[in-house]
Amino acid sequence: MPSTSSSPTSDTTTDLRHVLRIDDFSDATWDALRRSAVVHRRDETRGAGTAAGRSLGLVFMNPSLRTRTSMEGAAAHLGAHHTTLVPGDGSWGLEWEEGAVMDGDAAEHVKEAIGVLSRYHDALGVRVFASGTNYAADTQDALIRTIADHATVPVVNLESAWAHPCQGLSDAALLTERLGDDLTGKSVVLSWAPHPKPLPMAVPNTALRTAARCGMDVTVARPETHALDPDLMAEAQSVADAQGGSVTTSTDQDAAAEDADVVYAKSWGGPLMYEDPTQEAEARAAHADWRITEALMARTRDGAFMHCLPVRRNVVADDAVLDGPHAAHLDQAEYRLHAQKALLQHVWGLH
Repeated sequence: MPSTSSSPTSDTTTDLRHVLRIDDFSDATWDALRRSAVVHRRDETRGAGTAAGRSLGLVFMNPSLRTRTSMEGAAAHLGAHHTTLVPGDGSWGLEWEEGAVMDGDAAEHVKEAIGVLSRYHDALGVRVFASGTNYAADTQDALIRTIADHATVPVVNLESAWAHPCQGLSDAALLTERLGDDLTGKSVVLSWAPHPKPLPMAVPNTALRTAARCGMDVTVARPETHALDPDLMAEAQSVADAQGGSVTTSTDQDAAAEDADVVYAKSWGGPLMYEDPTQEAEARAAHADWRITEALMARTRDGAFMHCLPVRRNVVADDAVLDGPHAAHLDQAEYRLHAQKALLQHVWGLH
């Protein structure tokens, strides 16, 4: 099988155009895709029918509203047929372990499932899940890379343990439309927010990488207990340096929001949810005051409020923010459709 290299300098290192994280794109392709998404939004007839005769297989191993409907809509707009499967609910449960003796509930191994779907479709979109218990496997994105290893067609990551490239590209397109093509020096606060449950890191990881890739000045605002992975932070800093941006951290949410162009709210459990779930739960409960309020947004430079959705009102962000003039989260969600049209055109070489 071809390599699933995630080199940020080339997207031609493999015969298949897998999209596993935003680092898979060259700088030229990244810029072209975010601009293409903006053009798709401005001209909703663009690309119509260009993928006629192609087929997209979608596999969702955890719940989805925006990703599923936007990918189905993007395929339909381009003229491609799509099939959507939920393993264990209308299709067989999957076994992942190499060398497994399959005498349990799982009736089909991922090798056969992905092998067959690759023969039926011209690309696969797959959403897998974070284990929440095996930190090493999650940081390596073991499950989505297993899918890519066994696929013979391009695989688009629809959210995995560690990355959400579809969200990242749509976020970059929204930022481009709102703040201009050159995002260098624009400031974004990636703010931790409270939540009833510990959440995985795919979205905050990708939001950080996206802002760094765009040359923005990123501040990760979070309690001491909820730092992001240190290796990820170092990677993002390196990318930001190369693009003319910066990455900093703050434990003072109010100070971080001062004169910001964007506040991007997201909850995450961080490494602590793997190391000490009880301590993480206690720390999360103790920081309920980190929700996004109108007073916090008033500190910004008339900044946009972003969230990947679903959002828990009056827990993550107040009604006054979500229904107010700063709210950009519905435009952000709409961009999922347009960015994914651009992504499908990319993996099928239709640009």
